[in-house]
Amino acid sequence: MFNTVVKWLLLLVAIKLLAVVLTAQFDPDPRRDIATREGLCRKFNPDAVFIGTSRTLYGIDSEIFDSLNNQKTRSYNLGLFSLSFSNSLSIANQLITNESGVKTIFIELSALDYNTILLRPGNIFQDVVFRTKTMADCSTINTTDKLNGFLQGFNTTLFQLFSIAPEMDVIKRKIRTSSDPIEGRPDLRPNGHQSVPFAIPRLNTYIEENKKSAGKMIAVGKSCAPNSFYLSNIENLIKVAEKGDKKVIFFYPNNISKGEFQILSQVGPYIPEKHLIGFPADSRFADFFNPENLFDSHHFNEKGSAMYTRFLYEESLKRSDNL
Repeated sequence: MFNTVVKWLLLLVAIKLLAVVLTAQFDPDPRRDIATREGLCRKFNPDAVFIGTSRTLYGIDSEIFDSLNNQKTRSYNLGLFSLSFSNSLSIANQLITNESGVKTIFIELSALDYNTILLRPGNIFQDVVFRTKTMADCSTINTTDKLNGFLQGFNTTLFQLFSIAPEMDVIKRKIRTSSDPIEGRPDLRPNGHQSVPFAIPRLNTYIEENKKSAGKMIAVGKSCAPNSFYLSNIENLIKVAEKGDKKVIFFYPNNISKGEFQILSQVGPYIPEKHLIGFPADSRFADFFNPENLFDSHHFNEKGSAMYTRFLYEESLKRSDNL
């Protein structure tokens, strides 16, 4: 029985390796591959970098940010599809340690429970460990949900390691044509931002639910116990940056899900204000969820991106002297 299992595992690994070798002939989608995106970032030679999920990718227009700052910054949008917070921290650490020209790093505060980017084995296990420890330290989630979260993360690990679905996805995206901003081919500007001109016609349930969760983040205060594991990673990164005479600013994305609220409600309120840009508690909040500013339920279009970028810039000035 044991020998049979080992043989099947070896076969799966062999098929996976073959798929990896074959797809290596294709250029990876820079919205889904960390190494590729880091290379593009280095080539652009920025002094400010935005790190986050696809909400950052579509939501922050680096060109507008630099224009508002009278070209005193050269910023790069390093947003990747469903980038985990664990990997965001790793990218930031690399920038702090190896890129002397980068002075300010903006990091999207997120807690997604899924992952669609291509990860190396080391990144996969690191991601699962981070997610598991975060869930274990989250008092707002019951034991059953924590166990389910661990199993989902473990399933993602096995999927990334043994399934050839990620590699098949690379091939499919190369041979099919689609105008969809996410399912279609990448259309990144040199500064990393991808702009989408069209808008959705109306509000939907997803937008309404995200709006409720975002509103709760404004009101929650320190009513929930802090997630010490998550916060310790943030504190350590801030200290590393300060030693290198660099600035790290975390920011809420344009929306958060109900699941993200459960975790971020134990994180955001405990980050020092000088290191966090939260949701606006004024009339601008409604603009975040206006269909005219969105191309789907979660992402800003060109108009929304311009509005959100201006908001981030104005808030950044209150938190940094070296933009």
